[in-house]
Amino acid sequence: MSFHNIRAMLAGAAMLAGLSGIAQALEAPYDHYVFVPNRDSANVAIIDTDTDRLVARVKVGNVPHQVAVSDTLGKLVASNTADNTITIISLKTLKPEATIKLGNEPEHMEISPGGAIAAVGNIGGGTVSLIDLKANREHKRITGLHEPHNMTFSPDGKLLYVGNLGANFVSVIDVAKGKVIDEIPVGDEQQLAALPGGEDDHQGVINVTRTVDGRLGFAAYGDGDTMAVIDLRTRRKLKTLKLGDLPWRAYTTADSRYMIVPNNGDQTVSIVSTTSPFREVARLRGAPDMTGVNTGWFESVAFVISRGEDKLVVLDLQEMRNTGEISLGKGCTPETGVTNPEGTKLYVALSGCNQVAVIDTRARKIVKRISGVGEEPWGAHMVGALNYCH
Repeated sequence: MSFHNIRAMLAGAAMLAGLSGIAQALEAPYDHYVFVPNRDSANVAIIDTDTDRLVARVKVGNVPHQVAVSDTLGKLVASNTADNTITIISLKTLKPEATIKLGNEPEHMEISPGGAIAAVGNIGGGTVSLIDLKANREHKRITGLHEPHNMTFSPDGKLLYVGNLGANFVSVIDVAKGKVIDEIPVGDEQQLAALPGGEDDHQGVINVTRTVDGRLGFAAYGDGDTMAVIDLRTRRKLKTLKLGDLPWRAYTTADSRYMIVPNNGDQTVSIVSTTSPFREVARLRGAPDMTGVNTGWFESVAFVISRGEDKLVVLDLQEMRNTGEISLGKGCTPETGVTNPEGTKLYVALSGCNQVAVIDTRARKIVKRISGVGEEPWGAHMVGALNYCH
């Protein structure tokens, strides 16, 4: 019997076991699994990309916002926003190893380059927790942040760059010291995010998106319609670019040629060159309420997710033009997605119809809908992929 057939049999057995609540081991390497947090059913669905079948569902805490994986330690981490906890799951057994109480509203996470530390932003408490994944414990909680959102480690893991949703600057944390050592303003002056329409009506810095080599970081500031280019080795801001209205998180292409930024205020998409002089090379048509971007098929195409119109906007990155749309189904409400490391398939979580859509990036069409993943799937995560969380 071939290895492929053996894996298919194991996948089918694991799916049946997972759906009946019986935990099964996952087989390393873990880069052919998609991990999907389900906010309403308090679990994480696991999909095998070799077969595009659901192989297990793992129980976690209430309202899991994001998952992250340390493949070196074989551990899955889920941030349970409603419980103020994280759950650490062994991928070898799919059983919980620990539930750790953190600060207020833990949401976004990032795993260190070596896989030993998970950084978790407690967005409601203005803190970042550093989790020792070998010991399964919180060993530092860092204060002085402003609604910490997505985070990015420097390539050597010594620094952590934190996007402050409630401010126009990036906070830099010295991981060993466990404290903020620098604040890099995206605009001309350092300030808290504007609050024009009330307490929640603001958008500061979402994330510092790094190039694949880890040398540069790109931080968009929503209220200021700008994006800073930061040298992640020296913490020096190299340039500030003007983008469209209310830019969201930047997405890097796998070849690091471009940063792709949805501008939700004017429903456009900025495409920025990552080489000096760091200029916007195109601004294309987007759609309402864009939650994310993914690329594929040798980085020739980008898919912009529109939650406002339940569709993907397709961009040709060779000719820099709009080239079509993919309807995801009325009321299916896409969240975010992930392209597999080979760049051939895109998996998009559909919270409105409790499915994961599978898109062939070459054919630019849906080839499968995976049902039964759970209630309100909120995103998709893969080891070795360019993960993008909202």
